[in-house]
Amino acid sequence: MIEEIARKPSIQLFWNKKNVTNKIEQYASKITYMDHEEEASDEVELVLDNTTGIWFEEWYPTAGDTLQLRFGYPDKMIDSGLYQVDEITLTGVPDQITIKALAAGITDALRTRNNKAFEEQTLRQIANYFCVKHGFTLVDGSNMLSQIWLDRKTQEMKTDMAFLSELAKEYGFLFSIKGKKMVFISYYDLENTDSVAEVYKTKLKDYSITEKTYDTYASAEIRQRNPKKGKLVTSNNTYDGWGTTVKEKLIVSGHASTANQAEAKVKGGLWGKNKYKQSGTITIPGEPSLIAGQNLDLTGFGMGSGKYHVVTSTHTIDQSGYTTSMEIRKTGTIPKPKRIPRTSKPKPTLTEQAQEDTGEWSEY
Repeated sequence: MIEEIARKPSIQLFWNKKNVTNKIEQYASKITYMDHEEEASDEVELVLDNTTGIWFEEWYPTAGDTLQLRFGYPDKMIDSGLYQVDEITLTGVPDQITIKALAAGITDALRTRNNKAFEEQTLRQIANYFCVKHGFTLVDGSNMLSQIWLDRKTQEMKTDMAFLSELAKEYGFLFSIKGKKMVFISYYDLENTDSVAEVYKTKLKDYSITEKTYDTYASAEIRQRNPKKGKLVTSNNTYDGWGTTVKEKLIVSGHASTANQAEAKVKGGLWGKNKYKQSGTITIPGEPSLIAGQNLDLTGFGMGSGKYHVVTSTHTIDQSGYTTSMEIRKTGTIPKPKRIPRTSKPKPTLTEQAQEDTGEWSEY
């Protein structure tokens, strides 16, 4: 359960690996850390007072500067990782400087458009190619990448980041860059993990929960003929939908030459359509442990209650305090607690009943 904490938030900031917290704190108007589960780069943004003019020249950031932010409370700090200054904005009046930094792993090379053809390789082999190219370590959280065989896949004038994101989605994986790691995790592995917190409606600062029925599906199917062997490859998958009434079937397009490939594509296609069936945003008092990729139990919303997955989390520390805002999507229901019948008198334990019957009570 998340409870409002009347504590003063705390930060630690390292600039080019030097602790500059004491120097920067007096200028800090707003500090934001945005953590994304996939696709977009994680960000750190500093809004600093510049009425003294020190940020115009003397402390003006230089290309290649790195930041490392730790935030939370004195007894509970989270390290957001290493970031590289990407954008600097001077504004006024009053004079301020806004410094935006992106996760250091998201390099210009990853954001450059390329052409590349891959033939007769597994998804793991393709991922490994980009790991070697950019100096990353591959993390295959579900250990399933090697099971998906691709006859041919072509990267056509797409950035390496965009190509890998699309490829991951097509086969039911989340793709992200975390530091020097290239991470692929199955949607199903993430959604089946335990929740890390219970969040009650009464503790929310604001919320918005939306349920949609358009473009959601009860099942999915793919039917493709292997051009080399002439064998028909099929796969079907269903979606429980937490009581959904939709009956439409999704026909998944695209090539599938093996059973594993077809199964991954049909699951990925169905999940991609339904993942935002019920989604929303919530804001709670600052909680450093709630970051993208985790699950939480949201209660007090009736049919809107359930197990939700954190897609994006934004941690903001400013003059008004510390808040955590999250984009969330529903992944399942929460088991209802067992009903305990009320009695006028609590039922005695077996030991108490025996003591009453014999009239003997222990001193201990």
